[in-house]
Amino acid sequence: MKYKFRFQKILDIKDKLEENKKMEISNILNDVNKVKEELEYLSKSKESKNMEIKNVMTVGTNINTIKSMNEFIYSIDLKIKSITKKLNLLERELEIKKKEYIEVMKEKKTFEKLKEKDIQKFNEKLKKQEEQFVDQIVTFKHSISN
Repeated sequence: MKYKFRFQKILDIKDKLEENKKMEISNILNDVNKVKEELEYLSKSKESKNMEIKNVMTVGTNINTIKSMNEFIYSIDLKIKSITKKLNLLERELEIKKKEYIEVMKEKKTFEKLKEKDIQKFNEKLKKQEEQFVDQIVTFKHSISN
């Protein structure tokens, strides 16, 4: 008698879903890291431009140069705000995917536990059948010898 788990296809689907969720989380994490790097780069650019403005102001320069530098800093601020919003969206999406992953994992574990219990029942049934067979053989041999 061969063992067959009746929910094996569902378990296989749960496995695939779990892998897909892992990949989705990994992709979002990569995106989050890229956005963080971009934010860091923009912050450093803003900081260096601010230092440049301070240096130019101490040396003395015309107002148009300072104005254009301030406009550049303003544009960096706008980019930082935009990228921060993007980062927040990605982090929310990441949290959602993590919750989905946890849910799929729970479902998969449930089916794995069902499978373990089913295998245990199958093995017990098989053992009982073997014991009955052995009993029948012993009974048959005993009846033949008498």
